[in-house]
Amino acid sequence: MSNSFVSPPTIADPQTVVAGLPISAGAITALGQTINYSFAQGGISNVISQAWIDGACSQSLTTYQSMCEWTLPAASTMHQDLEVYLLVHGTGSIRLTLAMGGTTTVDEVATSGGSEALYLSTLSLATFTATFGTLTLEAKRTSGGAIRIASIMARWAPLSSPLPTEQGTIVGQLFTPLGISRLGVEKPLSARVGHRMLDNLTALRGRFRTWVSWSAVDNADNEGTSLAPAQWIGAGDLHRLISPTHIHGAETLPLVIYCAVRAANIVTEMTFDILGARQTLTANGWTFLTLALEVDAERSSSFKLPVYRVGLDPSQHNMSENGWDDVVGGGIAAAGPVITALCIWGP
Repeated sequence: MSNSFVSPPTIADPQTVVAGLPISAGAITALGQTINYSFAQGGISNVISQAWIDGACSQSLTTYQSMCEWTLPAASTMHQDLEVYLLVHGTGSIRLTLAMGGTTTVDEVATSGGSEALYLSTLSLATFTATFGTLTLEAKRTSGGAIRIASIMARWAPLSSPLPTEQGTIVGQLFTPLGISRLGVEKPLSARVGHRMLDNLTALRGRFRTWVSWSAVDNADNEGTSLAPAQWIGAGDLHRLISPTHIHGAETLPLVIYCAVRAANIVTEMTFDILGARQTLTANGWTFLTLALEVDAERSSSFKLPVYRVGLDPSQHNMSENGWDDVVGGGIAAAGPVITALCIWGP
């Protein structure tokens, strides 16, 4: 009984899955394969994406320096390999640390050459149950002037067919792979199969998509450029961290948006506005927030679809009191409370 699928999937003919008509074995097989495919490879998009101007994210020291950190969602408990793609110039080494709950793995990537090149790091985890984890990037040079990182992208590696004969979890919802041989001609179609398909679809709808993945850069040399990378959210950054998105079914389904904020220099508290709500941070490091969606009326009217604005609010509090629009004044000072990373996801 193989939990198999084909890629790209063979979609069932809509005419064969209409209520009241005879059930076609071919259509049920196609549905089962499509559900297995959707779990294994569908929606496995970027969980981290960030780029820097050439030379802004660079390191000339010969010992590892902590530079960036992101929080990322798991695709499922079966997706255990994170693929990280790096565009790098120079000779050095990058160390990546992936932590999912109590499970941690580390990989080092050696870079070389005088021209920009693409490098792939695969971080493989043992069994884990966490929904969210962190990816930390450290860098050092081993020769020459400096190692310069141009961009980073990370995604969970898609699974191949057949799927394991075990259950997986997506954000706490169980997914049970479908045995395709049991869905063929002359096989009984039990109520359990229908319930399992519906449960699997519910789990798949909950898979997170990353809307914002941003980290400040610490300990950078800014080699070859006068433009330093952001060390915290400051002047002019607010508008770059807003992502308009359309979410199918958001008008009728109760949705929770998750946000992870990393703060520094907090003595008592820091307040900021995000998705129409005032939030208060009282501790340094990562803080998780659950938020509601906010409709972007202007874009919704333009696209004739419900479009939601995901990101920090261009509110008076954020712009003036937090100094995120104070271009002339340079924004907030490093000595005060600052946000050094912002990651937002939703289904």
